[in-house]
Amino acid sequence: MKARDVMTVNLYTLAPSHKVKDAAKIIADKNVGSVLIVKEGKLVGIFTERDLAKLIAKGVSLDTPLSEVMTKNVHTVRADDPLVKAVYLMVEYNIRHVPVVDAENKPIGIISARDILRNII
Repeated sequence: MKARDVMTVNLYTLAPSHKVKDAAKIIADKNVGSVLIVKEGKLVGIFTERDLAKLIAKGVSLDTPLSEVMTKNVHTVRADDPLVKAVYLMVEYNIRHVPVVDAENKPIGIISARDILRNII
């Protein structure tokens, strides 16, 4: 099975200049676990519900730009990569979302732990 076989193609993206509250609104309104941060169409970060919870616990302002709090070293896969590569990244780095990017690092999908479980069952 390939990454493309389970990835979600409905992506929610924001620019690094957007605020934490913008990402929180998407996470809540769209019932998703992450927002991809893009600049000039290329993936530069990810912001997850787990990141949001940590910021709230620390009392960080929701007006903080995503560029200051996003994960910048994003672990990604390509559409033709074996699905097991995404699973490995999730386990190795304790993450639940792995973006799928093209050769130019433009996001084309995302794989969540839920996507994998849905396809196993």
